Amino acid sequence: MHYRTREVVRVVTGRSYDCDVLVIGGGIVGLSTAYALTRAAPGTRVAVLEKEPGPARHQTGRNSGVIHSGVYYRPGSLKARYAVSGAAEMVKFCAEYGIPHAVTGKLIVATTREELPRLHALVQRGRENGIAVRELCGAQIAEYEPEVDGLAAIHVGTTGICDFTAVAGRLAQASQAAGAEIRYGARVVRVDRRPDRGV
Repeated sequence: MHYRTREVVRVVTGRSYDCDVLVIGGGIVGLSTAYALTRAAPGTRVAVLEKEPGPARHQTGRNSGVIHSGVYYRPGSLKARYAVSGAAEMVKFCAEYGIPHAVTGKLIVATTREELPRLHALVQRGRENGIAVRELCGAQIAEYEPEVDGLAAIHVGTTGICDFTAVAGRLAQASQAAGAEIRYGARVVRVDRRPDRGV
């Protein structure tokens, strides 16, 4: 969540901060927002408030670490476009900043005949989304994973893994280096709009 502020932000400590944009939350969404703002509009005074003592203490730090390819999303949808471009950007960001990551690919396996039409639909959907998808017969599955049995599968080459806690930490560092102020231990309890002071 972010608010455009006019003048002053007062946090629970009673201290006031002047900023142009206030971002509430120091997970990957909030820190990505601060990172993007400091690059898109240099000189914009950005402040991030996070109630925890450090970044990524909730969902960002507790997920499976998968860089999703976008194979499941409706072709042409924003979700599909953002997943495909976001996966590529995440790999690029991790490589640039030395964050552990790997583009491992993944298998989607049909184990019954009833699942074959859904598998073929995912092949089509993946290709329409611009994703590298390879169809495999049952015997070819072992090339990627010898412990999996199935009638057919697809290999999605752009799926990967990374350490999203490390990504959030690097976003915070880069944002601070670009002038953003990040305050940990700053819990937002109320948002007021006042004519004389802004938000």
